[in-house]
Amino acid sequence: MLNSSLPQMAGWSRRSWLVWGVPGLLLVGALALLPLPIAAALIVGLPFVALVLREPVFGLYGAVLSVPVQELIALPAGLTVTQAVVALAAGAWLLQVLAYPDRPLNLRFQWPWVMFLSWQLLAVVMTPYSLASSLQQWARWVAAWLAFVLTVATITNRRRAWGLIAVLLAAPGMAALLGIEQFLTASGPPSYLILGGRFARAAATFVKPNPFAGYLNMAWPIALVLAAYFGARRLRGGDRTTLLLAVLFAGMAGMLLIGLFASYSRGGWIGAVVGALTLALLGGRRSAAIAGGVIVLGLLIGLLGVFSALPPVVVERLGAITNNLRIFDAGVEPINDANFAVVERMAHWQAAWRMWQAHPVLGIGPGSFNAAYPEFFVGNWAISQGHAHNYYLHILAEAGPLGLGFYLLLIGTIFAQALRLRRLHRQSIWGALALGGCGIMLAVASHNVFENLHVLNLGIQLSGVWGLLVVAERLAPQHVS
Repeated sequence: MLNSSLPQMAGWSRRSWLVWGVPGLLLVGALALLPLPIAAALIVGLPFVALVLREPVFGLYGAVLSVPVQELIALPAGLTVTQAVVALAAGAWLLQVLAYPDRPLNLRFQWPWVMFLSWQLLAVVMTPYSLASSLQQWARWVAAWLAFVLTVATITNRRRAWGLIAVLLAAPGMAALLGIEQFLTASGPPSYLILGGRFARAAATFVKPNPFAGYLNMAWPIALVLAAYFGARRLRGGDRTTLLLAVLFAGMAGMLLIGLFASYSRGGWIGAVVGALTLALLGGRRSAAIAGGVIVLGLLIGLLGVFSALPPVVVERLGAITNNLRIFDAGVEPINDANFAVVERMAHWQAAWRMWQAHPVLGIGPGSFNAAYPEFFVGNWAISQGHAHNYYLHILAEAGPLGLGFYLLLIGTIFAQALRLRRLHRQSIWGALALGGCGIMLAVASHNVFENLHVLNLGIQLSGVWGLLVVAERLAPQHVS
């Protein structure tokens, strides 16, 4: 029997060599002729594509991980690596849906997305400016929606949920490390040098400090609440693994917050403070009392700052934050080194308001802020910074009141889901994640008063968090605690 099987085995080996060996040799030869960067990208990319086609959830992980490095590789038609990975993962998931039509989709909370994207598309079609630019901006929001769909559709068990949590923290963690290194080595453009040139504002790979700070605000609340959750479990008699997880997440939260400080972003700091107060107020009675004490302490610090009882550097930064909240006419405000950034921001606020007044229904069209800016700038502020430095005014200008309303409906619906998850599963890890999600959403919402955090595909990170808040209710224990 053994001898009789040898010819069959030999025949199978020859066929296998012809099927796999020859194409493999041809592929190796082709890679050898290509430039090294392209060959390396193919060596890494082809197995990744095969993996995503088999399990689309890895495409979601890859998209989240790619956010800090998306600008390092240029793709045709202005496409980023992050958008390409999202499109690949969405296509792979759609193929599985078509192959297994009987499987339930469980795509919850799609209606606010559909309303928001539909109105945006109408504003795109009716824009008086560049249709191509408007479509590109709309496509960025579509990519964020697809990331949300992929999260809700592919995170089907707790193991996959932990995978998503890991990448949602790992990517910002790597960016924070790079930002801290930039801060300590004073590496960056001269305009970023601070404290006498000894340090530099951190931006990591995001070019500017403000989106970098916003990116970290999308992560540290989850790390902090997980550290608190596992720390509390350890105090109740948990094992060494529980202690290890508490230390790991505490270290991650600390690193992210240090990176946020290194950005020296006033809007980012305000967002972090609001996020921290949210965690405290929703964390329980004791933490709510602590939050009240912190608010009182903050008011006292403000009074002390007025009387210069604090270090000059701290007083200067607190004063700058206060100036950010002041409303004035940027066209007539005297300009100096201390208030330049604040006046520039106010000039963009006023320009956005003028855009909306000129186009009160549909706005100027998504992605048209730069194109419209020369018609609406105030004073001597003729150079656009790309957005209104306030996302609410920005979307009002680009999509009108209903565009702003649908955006608020979208984030309000997800926030209500986070509160529901927190109420139903307060004592479980899913309730802790809901608390972290609330902190992230309010940190981003407050930071968006001074910035536009829906740029550079930061929406992929945010959509991953939003989707996690939806699937967590499905993965949580069925009993209500």
